[in-house]
Amino acid sequence: MPPTRVGFIGLKPSTDGSLLGSWGVRGHLRSIQGLPSLYEIVAIANSTVESSQKSIEVHKLPTTTNAYGNAEDLAADPNVELVVISVEVRKHYELAMPALKHKKDVFVEWPMAASVKEAEELTKVAKENGVRTMVGLQGRYDPLVQKVREILAEGKIGKIMSSTVTACSSVLPVETWLKDLEFYLDFNSGGNEYTIFMGHFLDSFTYLLGDFASVHGLLASQYPTVIIIDPATGQIVNPAYPKTAPEHIFITGTLESSAVASLAFRKPKSAADRVGFRWYITGTEGEIAITTEEGSWQGGGIREKRKISLKVGKADSVDVGFGKDDTTLAEKVAFPATNTARQYEAFAARDGEVITFEDALRNHRLLQRIANSSGWEMM
Repeated sequence: MPPTRVGFIGLKPSTDGSLLGSWGVRGHLRSIQGLPSLYEIVAIANSTVESSQKSIEVHKLPTTTNAYGNAEDLAADPNVELVVISVEVRKHYELAMPALKHKKDVFVEWPMAASVKEAEELTKVAKENGVRTMVGLQGRYDPLVQKVREILAEGKIGKIMSSTVTACSSVLPVETWLKDLEFYLDFNSGGNEYTIFMGHFLDSFTYLLGDFASVHGLLASQYPTVIIIDPATGQIVNPAYPKTAPEHIFITGTLESSAVASLAFRKPKSAADRVGFRWYITGTEGEIAITTEEGSWQGGGIREKRKISLKVGKADSVDVGFGKDDTTLAEKVAFPATNTARQYEAFAARDGEVITFEDALRNHRLLQRIANSSGWEMM
């Protein structure tokens, strides 16, 4: 089977270390290039044709790669089968819609859209046009998550009674932020610490344990202003930029399975125990404890610093290995793109488990339920 022909929207025309627009390179480009038998890039669309041409040159793509200055022209390219969108979330809707209407398969980064309404419309149009969709909630594909899913499916800890999570976002700065990334500080942008850092984990949580039947949130922004720094010069450009996105997030509720759950996200400069995520899943016969280093959930990280402990009955806890026997092509793709590469691999398999627009919409709606329950009106 020939490789899927990819049209890429938002490939940064540089390889510098700045964060702005970097995930397209570090996550998607590295995944696609690491799976050459499955995918090939045939078109690029940036804000201008010149920018797209520069991306093709900088990343050493074939000279036959088409360069476009807008999403509509790329979507109309008959050679494109899959459109990949990796830009700031507020542009997802307008860039994905032309691809869907041209009946292209679409991979949109998470969050899928800037609001639930936009996510609903994208999901509706995708279904009407019969296209395959995928959203970048790659944490589900992590070997740790898949191993926990296996333990639960085997019934080793019995019926799930409760789950408790404590997490910290210390991997992200507390009192400073970077120029041109201010959208991350805005609750209404759709792409912030609540929807991205916490939202990625929330998807894995419900993937393993099911949705909430009832839920209540408590959200707080304990840092109402942030210092904005120009990464190019290191100079302060705004000493008190207003931040409206919450960084302290507390969630309690009852799952559809009747298990009770508590999730607490805090914001220290550094975790006292150096643990990023500590997650307990308690059953009638035993308990699972998951710990990771400080960092984002979805990226995976260093396997040796991530741990699954299983205790059944009164027996001693045992550490459960995961991922060491992985011989897939995706496993060879370097961090932080490994889980994204696993996602691409599953999509190419056709019968693999894929996170669709419908899946992402459920996560969007749950985030909205939690925020609204806490008095933070979410679009």
